[in-house]
Amino acid sequence: MNPHVDEILRFYERQGKPAGQEEILSALREIQEVLGCIPKAVQEEAALRLGVKPSFLAAFVKKYPGFKEVSEKYEVKVCTGPSCGAGKALEILRAVEAAGEEKERDQGISIKIVKGRCTRRCGKGPNLIINGVLHHHMTPDQAAGLIRRL
Repeated sequence: MNPHVDEILRFYERQGKPAGQEEILSALREIQEVLGCIPKAVQEEAALRLGVKPSFLAAFVKKYPGFKEVSEKYEVKVCTGPSCGAGKALEILRAVEAAGEEKERDQGISIKIVKGRCTRRCGKGPNLIINGVLHHHMTPDQAAGLIRRL
């Protein structure tokens, strides 16, 4: 957990449980100021530490227009054409999906993952495109690493 978020939650924990609506709103505002959003994993931790149900806290995030669960959006295309497919494109796709789910859950970064058509760079495949930037000679570990560094 981000040390600043931990400090925020410790402060509100000391105010007593269960936290009131004003304390919850203040805590959420401070968390969003630090992270730029309030990811699901942080919502769950905050609910636990503030003594409220996760669904109650999630309702606050949805109700107030200033709050958001996701901060950045990325589009990742995994080439699944014949050449890239022979070069383990489906394994790369699975690795990217797993890393993307982790990134969204823990950091609130939205990643849209799609199977792409041929990038016409068959000699350099398997290929991966992240927000229009082409990456060549990918392995599942390299692709997952790129997603984790977003």
